[in-house]
Formats: sequence, C-alpha cells, structure tokens
Amino acid sequence: MSEGYVVIAFDDSRYLDIAANLALSVQRADARPISVLINSKVKFNPAYAALFDQVIEIPDYPGIRGAMNKARLFDHTPYERTMYVDADCLLFSPRIEFFWRKYKGHPFAVEGHTQTEGSVFSCSLGEKDAAELCRLLSLPYITVFNAGVMYFERTAASKAVFDRVLEYYEGPHREMIGYRYKHPGEYADEPFFGTALASLNIPPFQPPATDRLQVTTPNMLEATLDIDLGHVSVVKPPKGKRQHVWSGVLCHFCGLAPIETYFAIANKLRKERGLPRMDRKQFQPVILSDAGHRENASSPEA
Repeated sequence: MSEGYVVIAFDDSRYLDIAANLALSVQRADARPISVLINSKVKFNPAYAALFDQVIEIPDYPGIRGAMNKARLFDHTPYERTMYVDADCLLFSPRIEFFWRKYKGHPFAVEGHTQTEGSVFSCSLGEKDAAELCRLLSLPYITVFNAGVMYFERTAASKAVFDRVLEYYEGPHREMIGYRYKHPGEYADEPFFGTALASLNIPPFQPPATDRLQVTTPNMLEATLDIDLGHVSVVKPPKGKRQHVWSGVLCHFCGLAPIETYFAIANKLRKERGLPRMDRKQFQPVILSDAGHRENASSPEA
C-alpha cells in the first residue's frame, strides 16, 4: 500500500519555497515520499525537482481559495495512506513512524479535543461558538483541532469526510459555520472539517501534550527547537491554567512565526542540500494568536 506526505502550494511561489523546506525536513527524517499540489499560478522551480515524488498541477475549483483547497485532497493525493502537512511545518524527528503505525486502519485521524460550548477555532482572524454550531447542524460536539496535519486513507469513510466538508462549505450555512481567512475570498478550513468530523462521529486523538504529532507556535512563551537532535519543545500558557510543555515531531510555524527561528532552521536545511538561502525580505509572519485560544493538554480545559 503506497503512503506518503502531501503539501499544497497554491497561488504564490513563496508557498512552493516553504513547501520545499518541509520536503527537506521530511527527507532528513523519513524515507516516505512527499508530493506537492500546485495550481497554474505557481511555476515549479526545477531546483526543487529532487525534493518531491510528484508535482501535481490541479485546476482551480470555483469558489474555493487558499486553505479550503484541503477539501480536495482526497481526489488528488497519489497515495493510499496520506499524511497531509501544511507548508509552514517542519518535520523534526523520525518518531513520525510511531504516528504512521498508530493511525493505520483509521480512515481519518487528527489530534485535538471535542467541545460542546465556548469559543472554538479562535485566532486573531475569527472564532466560532461551539454551542451555536452544535445547534445549527444538530451535532453532539465539535471536533476542535489544527488542520495543519491530517492523516487519511483512501476509503469510503474518508471520502465521506471530504464530501461533508464540501457539503457544508457549499451549503446555505457557510457564513455561520466558518469565517473569512487570510486572503480575499478565502475561508478558514478548520470549522468545516471540525463540524464534518463531528457529524460523522469521528473523534480526534487526544494524546498527552508531551507526545504530539504536531506542536503549533501560537501563544508560545518559549521553545527549544533543535532539528539535529529531533527535539521540539514549546511552553504555552493555557487560559486560566498552569503552563504546559508541548513536545512532538512536527513543528507548525503558524504564519511562519517565530520567523527568525523558522528561517534559521530552513536555511540550515537548504545549505545541507546546496540550495540558496530564503529571501527574508519576501516574507512577513502572520500572527495567528488569541488570548481565548484553547488547546487540549489533558482535557479540553487544559
């Protein structure tokens, strides 16, 4: 059974540059291939040819832009078992193997928590209310997670998730389920995936904070990120609780923040493979933080 990573780089060649950094980190830690999905607005850089198993150009889908293109992954992945990873992530450790084994046989797998009330999918660009979403869609709960990493298999049950995401997105409640995101015409993907998973009764994995697949950078106080040692450790201040240390194998530099740390690691990876350094002037971090953001450490309140 074929398995590999998939990353999306649409609309802007800078996404291809950071997708290349992700590919460099994957090749350092795992023998599995990584493929990139691009659209007609991105010209593939031949210097990156050795980094990707397949470069797949797909047509634009009417009404979908940016992050919501994840709803089309099922139709375009070349693998039977896929680990989708956002371009602004880096893989730090070969312990990713543990998660490939853990998720095998699950049609769709994410890390997160379930919630029935309070703020969900909260960042500086928007938020939703769990109780209102549950009432709107007759859901028992909302699956709350960061969609920067998603695992799925080519099964009918997995296809049903993507179909439900598109059903919600294209239906009459788009504005009530989601919110506008980084670019004109773009919507945040997580509210649509979170409600779709809940509607199909696919709960998230809830590992301890120190044993995560994905560690995100919003709201962090400090971090130790050493790609040579395979170490990702981030200190976060959950609302109203004591600080927690989050550790995992993939670091999601959401919006590329902290940008100086991201560039230092990315340029190290590029130097190892003889690729030019990133042009720092072309990038500015997008800060996706919020004081009300909640992440699960040992319970939804942690």
